[in-house]
Amino acid sequence: MKKFERDIIRSLLERTEYKDLAFPDTEMQSVLEFSGAGYFLSFRSSKLPKNRIILNEPNINGKLNGIAVGFIGFIQDSELILECYSFDQELGPEDRHGEFVLSAI
Repeated sequence: MKKFERDIIRSLLERTEYKDLAFPDTEMQSVLEFSGAGYFLSFRSSKLPKNRIILNEPNINGKLNGIAVGFIGFIQDSELILECYSFDQELGPEDRHGEFVLSAI
């Protein structure tokens, strides 16, 4: 998990009772899937609830490797999923290694 992803997840969890959630120690404990228009990063924790929670505040947008992206989070079945989606371009694995610059909105 990249530092910017940890920071985004922390921001999304800040207004919840899960704001002190521990992150996986290694990349092997998280799952990364690319969709072409973005990616999903997920990990499980027994401290997360089974019921669905949508994490959409604050609104997080910016540029990842120069591509306009947004982020949203979901919790369901004791799993946290961070979705990164592109607004208008294909987003590939190499883009995730680029710099993320948060938009000042």
